[in-house]
Amino acid sequence: MEAVLEASKLPQGVSADGKVDVRATTRLDLEGKTVDQVYSMLSSFLCKTELEPEWLSPANLMDDPDEASSGARHSRVWPSYGNRDRISVSVCIGSSEGWIVYVDWISRLRGAVLSDCTYSVMPMLRAKVLSYDQAWQTARVIAHKLDVA
Repeated sequence: MEAVLEASKLPQGVSADGKVDVRATTRLDLEGKTVDQVYSMLSSFLCKTELEPEWLSPANLMDDPDEASSGARHSRVWPSYGNRDRISVSVCIGSSEGWIVYVDWISRLRGAVLSDCTYSVMPMLRAKVLSYDQAWQTARVIAHKLDVA
């Protein structure tokens, strides 16, 4: 009976053994949410799955006011997606071990002339996992939850 109760507490799309069916999971409601709230929602979801990363955190760990060099502050409202802006989820090998899943906000800044367009990348979230497969599965789940895939 306890196993049934535990299974009923699992998020939609997560089986009793922690496996995730990405398409069966619900997307997060990001409207008006801050970076810290989105981080909390993703963390809460991932810790109930087999994909639980070693860590997941806002990219701006110290909540540094200099967002240009440290990433989005914890209180920054999660960006809405437009014609020029998007959220990017990518995977890169870690500097010592494992893999890092990057969640970045990419925006296009329009200049006076079309050829003067530049891009800006603001780090939003980071997650560390230990295996290649787990990195790509985690990236897939995060992209789905954030409605960028």
